[in-house]
Amino acid sequence: MIQDLLKLTAGAGLALMVAACDEQPPRARPAAFDPMVANPATQKAVKADEAASWSPPQQAAFLAGRVIAADSVFRAGDRDTAKAQLGDLRQQMAALDAGALQALGFEPARIDAIQGALDLDLPDEEIAPLFAGAEANLSGVIEVSGVAPKETVTFLMRLSAEAYDAGVRYGEIRDLEAYQAAYGYAVAARDLISPLDETVYSDLRLELDILVLMWPAAGPLAGRTPPPEVRMSEQFARVKVALAVLP
Repeated sequence: MIQDLLKLTAGAGLALMVAACDEQPPRARPAAFDPMVANPATQKAVKADEAASWSPPQQAAFLAGRVIAADSVFRAGDRDTAKAQLGDLRQQMAALDAGALQALGFEPARIDAIQGALDLDLPDEEIAPLFAGAEANLSGVIEVSGVAPKETVTFLMRLSAEAYDAGVRYGEIRDLEAYQAAYGYAVAARDLISPLDETVYSDLRLELDILVLMWPAAGPLAGRTPPPEVRMSEQFARVKVALAVLP
């Protein structure tokens, strides 16, 4: 009975987590999770038709988060998982507005180059700059778009909360790709805010730093214990409060 109650509490925390990062009501799940099921089915947090409806700056933020996720596991020594992240990302890129993104300076060949380098098993010192270049390119696209950082971070937090919700259930990683994507979106948000005016963004920067640090120090790898859902829900809520007080 106590174990069932704890599981139900964790499930409630996950529902609050998504709501905490989006001003809109959270989208209903296709089916409720049964706490008595040992391995509940999960779904990808982002679908191609949904990504196609986003604005170009939002699409760039999405891409940045996914590239960062792949970079994080690559730097942790897991090349196969990095390739899986990029492989799925390249499929989803087909649904994005390539023309509008490229008009803002996006260079899709940078992502293709990373995938090619991983496929060729090139040395780390040759691949790492490719990741850095792709991330810098996407950061530039977001900056050129002129969208307020507050809007982009709010969007990234919604993606991160939804991906974590899809990736982790009852303290176990159920969808590794979604779990890693959640980390990438959180890092993308933190990196976006880090260089901005500290007098304006200090509280948000602190909460984003804490959010990223909630993942294991080695990164979002398989076989490591993920942050508890309830604690993640609380931290996403703190980020939302910090966003709300921005001008």
